[in-house]
Amino acid sequence: MEDLFVPVLVYNNKPEDKTVLDSFSEPAWNNPVVRFLDSSGRDLIERKAGVWSMGPLAKRMADSLVASKRGVPKYLQLVASIDESRLEKASFAMHCFWEGEAKLGSLSGVVATRAAWVDGKEVVNILFDPQSLEYEALLKQAKAMECSSTVYTWTDKQLETAAKHVGEQSMPAPADKEPEFAADSDQKYYLRNSAYASLPLTEIQAARINALVSDPKTAATSIHALLSPRQKAMLTSADEKK
Repeated sequence: MEDLFVPVLVYNNKPEDKTVLDSFSEPAWNNPVVRFLDSSGRDLIERKAGVWSMGPLAKRMADSLVASKRGVPKYLQLVASIDESRLEKASFAMHCFWEGEAKLGSLSGVVATRAAWVDGKEVVNILFDPQSLEYEALLKQAKAMECSSTVYTWTDKQLETAAKHVGEQSMPAPADKEPEFAADSDQKYYLRNSAYASLPLTEIQAARINALVSDPKTAATSIHALLSPRQKAMLTSADEKK
């Protein structure tokens, strides 16, 4: 946020901020309100209250850049694509969850991946946005990537869809126990063993970069396009210390 904007925090319960609130006709009892202003103090996009989570906030950041006729960097586009309220879970077993996280994490619409064990099988649990990637399309791509030796489903609709495409390989996810997540050393294996391992990343950045670094032919510029200026600076600093 501080690379693209000048952030200002105005409290609604401090007397010294009342003048600012009054100048924007903001009531003191409001929910968290996010406003994006130009240099003259005019709203770039419509005021909105109740912005509680990262995805909707990033979406408004992107919309304000568009309104000011500026480009939206890829790292912000990634986060802005997330709407936590509509995410769904999906789970796929395969021969290697290292490869599975890389393959599934490359898909547009997949927001997060996590390696796990279910009944002794290597599984990748994912969060995805069904508005960007419908479950049936996700299932077909997982099958094409050889990431669906068993498909664990979380809803009746998922089970019905999976039964059509993988038949007996589909079954309800175990509801009587928590997932047994793999060791940290097995999570985002390719990312963890790359130059980007020390960077603080959002879940969606981690999923995409893990996918990119799994291919040795990937150019560094493709990965750097997904990093913020501060992340790039941290990467440069780490390289200089070696």
